[in-house]
Amino acid sequence: MLPIGETTGGNIRLLDFKKNIIFISLILSLSGACSHAGTDANGISQFSDNTDDYKGVSLFSFLNPYPVVKSFFTTMDPVGFNEALGDALSQAPRTDNLGTIRALESAMLQSRTSVQTLSLGLADMIEKMQTSNPAAYSSIQPVFEKIRHYKKPVVRNLMPIGANQLLIEYNTKTANQVATSIHDTADLLVDPDTVDTLHDIEDFLYKGLRKNTTFRTGVENLLGGFFAPSLLTDRTLKEGFISLVYDFGEMMYKAAGFEDQMTPQTSFKNFIINAENFFTANTVSPAEPSANEYSTNTAYNSPGGSLKPAELRTMLQDLFVTIKGLIFAQGDVTVNVLKETAKNAYLLDFMRNSSGSSQTFKDLLQLDGDGRNRQTDVESRPVSSLETLFIILTLADNYGYRWNPAQTTHNALTDTGPFTTGGELTLGDAMFSMGSVIGSGDSFNFKNITELSRTSSKVFRDGSVYKIGFNTRVLSILEAASRGEAQQITDPASEATFDKLYNKTVPWMLDWIVKVTLEGYGPYYSQTNGGGQPIAPNGSLLQYQPSWNTSKYYVQIDPGTGGERRIYLGGVDQTAASAVLPDKGFYSITETMPAPIQVASAEEAFYKNLQWLLYEKRFVAVLPVRAKLAATVTYQEALFITAIGNGIMGMMNLSPNCGPLKDDCTNFNGFWQKKGTPLKSFDSSTQAGPWVVLDTNLQDLSNEPGDSVFFVEGWGYGLAGNEGFQVTAVYSALFPLLIPDPTTVYGMIPPVISQNAGVIKQLGFLGTTDTSASQVNTNWSKRNRLTPFIVSLAKALGDDAKSDPNPLHPRNPYKLFTGLAEIFSRPYVYYGPDQTYGPNGVYDSNVSPIQGTGVPSPGPSFVQIRTVGISSGLRNPKATPVEYKPSKNYRSLLSVLIEGTSTPTSTDRNRMTDGPLDLLSKTDILSGLIKFTTNLGDPAKTDARDKVMDGLSGILGQTKLWSDCGGEASFQTNCPNQFAIDEGIDWLVFRVADKYDDRPRNDLYDPSWVKVDDLVRRIRDYVSRSSGWSLVKSLDFLLDLLLDIQLTASEITNTLDLLSSLFYVGDVSDPNNSALDTRTYTISDIVTTSLPPVLDSMAPYGRNLYATGYQLGKPGSFFSFLEKNANMSSQYTVEELFENTKVLLRSDMIQTSLMDNRAFLYSAGTLIGLFGDIYERGRRFSGSDAFFYDNWNNGQPTSTYWDDLNAIFSLR
Repeated sequence: MLPIGETTGGNIRLLDFKKNIIFISLILSLSGACSHAGTDANGISQFSDNTDDYKGVSLFSFLNPYPVVKSFFTTMDPVGFNEALGDALSQAPRTDNLGTIRALESAMLQSRTSVQTLSLGLADMIEKMQTSNPAAYSSIQPVFEKIRHYKKPVVRNLMPIGANQLLIEYNTKTANQVATSIHDTADLLVDPDTVDTLHDIEDFLYKGLRKNTTFRTGVENLLGGFFAPSLLTDRTLKEGFISLVYDFGEMMYKAAGFEDQMTPQTSFKNFIINAENFFTANTVSPAEPSANEYSTNTAYNSPGGSLKPAELRTMLQDLFVTIKGLIFAQGDVTVNVLKETAKNAYLLDFMRNSSGSSQTFKDLLQLDGDGRNRQTDVESRPVSSLETLFIILTLADNYGYRWNPAQTTHNALTDTGPFTTGGELTLGDAMFSMGSVIGSGDSFNFKNITELSRTSSKVFRDGSVYKIGFNTRVLSILEAASRGEAQQITDPASEATFDKLYNKTVPWMLDWIVKVTLEGYGPYYSQTNGGGQPIAPNGSLLQYQPSWNTSKYYVQIDPGTGGERRIYLGGVDQTAASAVLPDKGFYSITETMPAPIQVASAEEAFYKNLQWLLYEKRFVAVLPVRAKLAATVTYQEALFITAIGNGIMGMMNLSPNCGPLKDDCTNFNGFWQKKGTPLKSFDSSTQAGPWVVLDTNLQDLSNEPGDSVFFVEGWGYGLAGNEGFQVTAVYSALFPLLIPDPTTVYGMIPPVISQNAGVIKQLGFLGTTDTSASQVNTNWSKRNRLTPFIVSLAKALGDDAKSDPNPLHPRNPYKLFTGLAEIFSRPYVYYGPDQTYGPNGVYDSNVSPIQGTGVPSPGPSFVQIRTVGISSGLRNPKATPVEYKPSKNYRSLLSVLIEGTSTPTSTDRNRMTDGPLDLLSKTDILSGLIKFTTNLGDPAKTDARDKVMDGLSGILGQTKLWSDCGGEASFQTNCPNQFAIDEGIDWLVFRVADKYDDRPRNDLYDPSWVKVDDLVRRIRDYVSRSSGWSLVKSLDFLLDLLLDIQLTASEITNTLDLLSSLFYVGDVSDPNNSALDTRTYTISDIVTTSLPPVLDSMAPYGRNLYATGYQLGKPGSFFSFLEKNANMSSQYTVEELFENTKVLLRSDMIQTSLMDNRAFLYSAGTLIGLFGDIYERGRRFSGSDAFFYDNWNNGQPTSTYWDDLNAIFSLR
């Protein structure tokens, strides 16, 4: 269909139409101004000539009692008015103009009572503003006057629909389609769900703006932030906010799936089906004749211990607590984390115009934990990288176990609780992972060796007695330059003084990432200070150490002769009576970068430092032990184990080198795993290996990314202790004790962590490639663009933890991070018996890696992760690599948000990435959020940031769970003016769990699914940037308007007072006492009761209204004329306009129930109907439908409509 009024072929007809345009002008602009009088009961003499004593509605005079309203018309030029209106209407097809007339007639007659009710409701709203808070109403008048004189057209820009959209609707939809859409809107408004929702919104606004002063202050601060002085000229934050809202709507235009094969409607329906199946308890129904997965699978409904189930309501409640914790200080968090995150992110200049984060998010959905593409790589795992990341974080946050060093007959955990350390790896965990002889029937096992060494007080580090045992935390024994924030307290007897935070794997690793990327501990930089010195993004001088020394270690032993001796790390001895040698007992470590390196940008420095940490940073640990290593040795000897990992990935591979066939650990001792060279040079013709070289430093430090080395030195004085200083006489017994079966060993890091380390790589660069710092530029496009923001968040959490003066870090702000991971790890996370002991935790020496005598049975229970090989134990050091991967047989909340089918099963992962999160990844929402938050961290916007964050904190602080106030039944009693987030959660869960139970799963186009279709369509229509119906355009203009008129703090307060007055009627005796308020639902009543009948009455003519509306509203047309000329007289104020309008809306001529010439709606509607008849039937003088019949025939009236009209509108 061609656009209306745009073809030349219709010009003659349209110009002819202008002969009658005076009728239409009067109808549309001053329809009520026409006199609808007369004394003839049959309606023949309907147009009074004003010669009688007329009491009805009079032409051009009915607005006389309302001069402010009338002034809009009296200031206009009548000729210009008629010409503008005539020119506009002449462009619309005749049938559409007629339909517009019929729509107005129908609204005034068919839905007359609804129009009257609507008018009363609008008048009530005006009166509430005037009387509920007179002071606020009076004080806000200057704001109204500013808006009145605003430089841009206000009404046009606040209208959510423009003329062009009306044209699109007209040209793309039939009359039936338009009518149906309007009827549907009316049906939606009267739907009980809509009524309840609007009532809830009004209750929320009343309570938040009137009853709860803290919440109200939060809203004032939030608005104050948006209109802060720093944002008046710099609109980047406003634009960022609007873009976020637009993108949410644009998401509904996207197609889900890696091949864009699924509509948003189907994607959301599948999510509902899967969420109901896996995360809600169901009742049997025709659509579900049997119980669902959640109801039948204990993995979902009963995870054990104190863990919470994978139940949708519970997960949403926990997500709320986590999100609230980002802004509202509570528990272990003492700062506004989001605020500090914004400030940290702003330190990275490339974050201020962030882009690409959404693509990274999309990749994390498509790749698996090792970076393989789940759609195209046959070796890929079904579980996505994003899911795997959260699962492994949860695993690492819980992995760490306690041992009983006094029980030396087996390699089982302690037989008395607590069994776990809460995410702190112990030396016993490392030894168990290597399969070391932990317990045995004799005394030659590592429990006995380490305990005797610890209690001997003969092992020294930096001159002090150094005590390590099986419960020593692994991170505490790292060397100072690689230990990070962890304290070096190692004696298990002093466990109460252990570092409570940075001995945990997750906080320790996150802190190291922060150190190298933001705080200058990495070698790469892009900026210098005024003195030319390299500086980190946080402004501090570079902290990078290109070389450093380990601590000084020595062991004192008593050989058979010569008195006590002191043996140093590196193979040096002396008498214990001598002074300690200052230059012995340590190793010198050089990092891979000999000096700091300047690069072109802060972003390049960030990623190169991150990859340097992952693949090159030297992590070094030295374990000195005083031990008797075999029955043939009479005296203790000195044993030193030095372990070096290049980067975090090198640590993951840290294990003894046992040669290419994994059968010769002795002769490959001290050889790098990748480079294949020894740490110390030796003469192969006279020396067995580097372990025999006396008194030398390390000579060959590999720079291979991710390389590692394990170096064991044993020193003594022969079997009888009376020989010269030499390599231990029982060297060959070391490795069978340390690593009895090298073919099955993964390393010191538990394999369930190390074999999932591929997901850690994804934090830097996506995919399967190992990207070292030197390869960053080559793989630049694959960088993880979400990581800088995550690092900014981690710094905020770490800074909060370090702000506590207690060096043991008793608070753990990182719980925000790990708590989120745990939510998204359900139902993978569970509490149950350690299967490493045997089936169901019952010891069976035939199948269990636990060996020895006196093994307690059953084994302990603790928090675990459901891996592929969980039946053989989470701690099993000898499983195949795939057995350590998360099982595909469970579905997390993330999983069903990523992909799902309409017939879900627990093992069904279609790998299609066709869920709502894929839709999200195809927008710029994530990039926009990061950019918006980052720019809020601008020091120049401190006023805005502080107000916004304080406002959000105040709002969230007053939003609680039922459980925070004694439960649902007690909430209104204990917290009457606060908000229960559970109500919103219950609303959502009800629609997932119950409302769609009976919807057919195999027919997603069934009418019963229509509300999902409608929701997607409405979000798309009313929120997206590309929609002509978008409400966001109006919001964008409103924010610009408010910024331009520069609202003050007091004006914001008055505005909110005025808004709150719409929801109650105050007591006249004490209007400020909210306890005396009478609640009203005026807005809800208008929208759900008064408006729908009007829409229904006009719906059949909806397409006609679009045509006429387009011609009237297009730029330069009639509405443009009104914008320029229909101005309220300057002698009146906005306050007077409100009063005049209120009186008019309540006037008897509008509200009367009479159906005569005193009723404006009836009179105007009837007149418009008559004009419609005239316009429709024309001036024919004969025929049964002729309107202008003549008076020439006998028996006909002596006066006709034509005669009356001719008299009224003639030049006489």
